[in-house]
Amino acid sequence: MFENAVLFGINLVYFLAFASLYVQLPGLIGDEGVAPVRLLDLSVPKTLEDFLMGIPSIIRFHNSFYLSEYHAAELSVLAGLTLSFLSMAIPQLLGTLSLLFQWISFFSIVKVCPGVADWKWTSLLIEAGFLCFLLSIKLRKYSRSASMIVAWLIKWLLFREAVSTGFARLANDNYFWWDLSAMEHYFSTQISPTPAAYYLSLAPSLVLRIISLFFIVMEIFIPFLFLIPVRELQIFSFFAKVMFHADLIVIGNHGIYNLLSIVLSFALLPEPKRCKGSPVSHRFVSVATTVAVLTVLFYGVWVFFGFQEGIEAMRITILRKEFIDQAKTVNYYTVLIVSSFFALNLLAEMFRSLSTRGCMNRMLDFTGVALVGLMGGGLFAASLAPFSSLVDSSSVVPLPSFAHELTAALKPFHLANDYRFFHQKEKDVLLKVDRQRTVLVLEGAMNENGPWKELSFHHVPSTPEKMPSIIPGHLPVVDFEAALSGERTFENSPIVATLVYRILTKEKEVLALLELSGFPIGPKFVQIRKYTYEISRPLNGPRWWKRKLQNIYLPPTQASTPRLTQLMTKIGIVGKRRGRPLDANLVSSLLDKLRAMVGQPANLNGFYVVLVVAFLVNKIF
Repeated sequence: MFENAVLFGINLVYFLAFASLYVQLPGLIGDEGVAPVRLLDLSVPKTLEDFLMGIPSIIRFHNSFYLSEYHAAELSVLAGLTLSFLSMAIPQLLGTLSLLFQWISFFSIVKVCPGVADWKWTSLLIEAGFLCFLLSIKLRKYSRSASMIVAWLIKWLLFREAVSTGFARLANDNYFWWDLSAMEHYFSTQISPTPAAYYLSLAPSLVLRIISLFFIVMEIFIPFLFLIPVRELQIFSFFAKVMFHADLIVIGNHGIYNLLSIVLSFALLPEPKRCKGSPVSHRFVSVATTVAVLTVLFYGVWVFFGFQEGIEAMRITILRKEFIDQAKTVNYYTVLIVSSFFALNLLAEMFRSLSTRGCMNRMLDFTGVALVGLMGGGLFAASLAPFSSLVDSSSVVPLPSFAHELTAALKPFHLANDYRFFHQKEKDVLLKVDRQRTVLVLEGAMNENGPWKELSFHHVPSTPEKMPSIIPGHLPVVDFEAALSGERTFENSPIVATLVYRILTKEKEVLALLELSGFPIGPKFVQIRKYTYEISRPLNGPRWWKRKLQNIYLPPTQASTPRLTQLMTKIGIVGKRRGRPLDANLVSSLLDKLRAMVGQPANLNGFYVVLVVAFLVNKIF
């Protein structure tokens, strides 16, 4: 049954997400981190409205546990990490309450961690996690009616995410996708590519153009198969989706995004095999429908990419304006059709629950369908407004007012998401392909005149000789934020500015986020150079990257430089009176001892070992 695979998988994703946050927490939101959580307004809410309109995080109740804001955040992450581990190791714990608390814990920590909530995969995990919570609700052990409603909503989520990304790629004013040359430059523009991406970038031009075509087909054409209830098409969709994201894991470090997509793809699989008495005619109709749909799909791809002119001449044959006009039409009818599909699916499962044998079983099944259907219906209605505005800033479908109200109400909780962009603020990230990417490189010195040595991040390539990382499931927040700040000014990059200040004041929690070879206790001066990077060719010797200096982003700076101190005062890092620290108690002392044992590792290797233990224990139980 797909439920077990999805529920086990979502716990795996939660485990990696919590682990990634835990190893970075001191340097990220610690009292001396780059964005201290103590600077946020996390007072105890007086009313429900106060809680919802402020920062809706359980960390606001830290005083109830006699913990500081940071310790409350750390406890929340550890609780989620422990629950996800136990749920994987002992299947009996794959319960509704466990998933609900993991969702609350992850959502709460995301709301206080800068640079995390803006990424698409964060919103995707929050929405998917809530759907998995609904999937786990079973008032009767063998009831499947409510599960099928959630399965349809997961398919709809996968559809929205894929199509939104595909449309955003082509709607973006970037010619590389239109002539299918995107992959010739794609790997150079990635924030943290893998070694496999480097070698793949050396492939012949025709191979790279076929990969570009594969991306567009998987994000524009294949998702329309997700919602067709034909067994063979469902199996085809599942394997296509899994293969696509497995390939993306090999060539890029995108945090939990690809693994989460693979986990959710299990909802694409059909129900367990048909009854043995199923007529041969049903099988024939199913196969014939599959052949017909795939034939139409193949023909559409053939025409869309102009294969009739030969494989060497393949490209997107329609104009960008024509594509956008057609996308509006497709978007309009898609919203109408999927709304009908959801209503029919809900009615069908209601009737199925009412046909259950036994009065008590019938009542429990119908109650479960009504409960899940009500919440699922709200999520579906809230998702329509962002999706119907996919191609245009205004909705192409006249939706009822309650749909827009639901969207507005659920958007702060990441339950009504726009999945067009990988990053909500830097909208071109991972979508717009250029010949090179901009990178900020920090350098340190003990004297203002040098000599200068690079302060490398662990996972974002800086020195040309540095080999790309392989960090599945890990999102190095500060690394990625620094990589995105090249197009912003220093004053508009608070995380980078605070990072520089913390390096100069030698805060060990922040120094652990960098590779400080040559500076055991940190430098006295820091400067930042702005480079453009692209993948090197083998003829350039043992170098992975070619880079070209653009300008000096930040001149030599020390901790007392007025430009830096004024900015730190404005942010609140200095000059703001701290509250009286809470006395240590048993919980905070245990948290500190555990942190001293674990430290701040640069990767998740130790947690991968813990995962192996979880899998072994799972087999035993």
